[in-house]
Amino acid sequence: MDHINDEHYRGSIGDLRAFQRPGLETFRRYIRGDLPAPPISRLVGMRPTEAGLGKATFMMPITHWLEDGFGLYWGGAYALFADAPLASAIWTTLPAKKTVATSELSLSFVRPMSRKTDAMIGRAETIHSGSQVGLSMIQITDHEGRLLAFGSTRCLISDVPVDVDADYPSPKLGPAETPDPYLRTPPEDGYFSLDDVMHGTPIELQRAALVDEKLFPVWRLTGYRPTAVEDGSFAAVLPSSPWFSNGGPSIYGGLLAWAAEFTMGAAVYSTLAPGDVFATLDMHIRFTRPALVNSGDLTLSGSVNHRGRLLRVSSCNIDNAEGKRVAMATSSALVVEGGVRELRKGRLPEEILGGIERSDERSV
Repeated sequence: MDHINDEHYRGSIGDLRAFQRPGLETFRRYIRGDLPAPPISRLVGMRPTEAGLGKATFMMPITHWLEDGFGLYWGGAYALFADAPLASAIWTTLPAKKTVATSELSLSFVRPMSRKTDAMIGRAETIHSGSQVGLSMIQITDHEGRLLAFGSTRCLISDVPVDVDADYPSPKLGPAETPDPYLRTPPEDGYFSLDDVMHGTPIELQRAALVDEKLFPVWRLTGYRPTAVEDGSFAAVLPSSPWFSNGGPSIYGGLLAWAAEFTMGAAVYSTLAPGDVFATLDMHIRFTRPALVNSGDLTLSGSVNHRGRLLRVSSCNIDNAEGKRVAMATSSALVVEGGVRELRKGRLPEEILGGIERSDERSV
């Protein structure tokens, strides 16, 4: 299969048992394995490891499945991860028969990942938990404790019509003949050669990927498919796969945030000169309506709205198959001039970015 989401999903969708107890008790049941993990967790491997009142800690392994065609990890991977602990921290404050839905997510990226990063650890803490709105913040570190990203969220709190005394059946979890996707050996093809990257113009590399139907590892994992690229703009589609459910009928917000950041980053990349790379500094996404699973492809449209010498500001709209807006995102990115040459010398992405951050900010 070209895309993992062509397979039947695995994991729990619609498990009403998750709402029969207070949120803190529910998450402790997830940690113990008393409640089955949702599909998005089975897809990428993120899982809760600790829960306290107003607090939630998650872990997610960094696998080659998350890489692009250059063997790099984009900032959107932080958003993919962060949404779960941020929402969960708020959920731990709620009584039974309540749930949360992400309304807004903001992240600042401190340090990029590399192939030396084993895992991300996200520690989220609730700032406010009201009757309808909750706020929380998060710090994401690597396995050595270095800060990777910092963020916050606003979630809407709503009722779930369940009977706390009912004996609800366990949901069907799908096939189990092969390992979960994140545990499988990632593909070794789908990458550009170093010669391509060193000498190719970024937008021409993107166009070649469209023509040759090159499948980056993360595209195979998610089914993300680019459809058009122009100078300063990028378009793609994303399936509304059940793999993207976080246990309910809607697509997990972190997955949409990842797709938005990837689309905005691709729009930025289309504006670069040969040999240049970029690093996303921050992103913000607002969710305007639920994106339901199995509701047709989502359309993503990204564009660069500001082009400084080193700074790019971009935006992305996500629409459902009916043409209705489900999310709007913005981000800023730092251009690393000649960054490919530095990668070739063996420098890590975070080392290159650190050198650029110490340059004269007036040059942007």
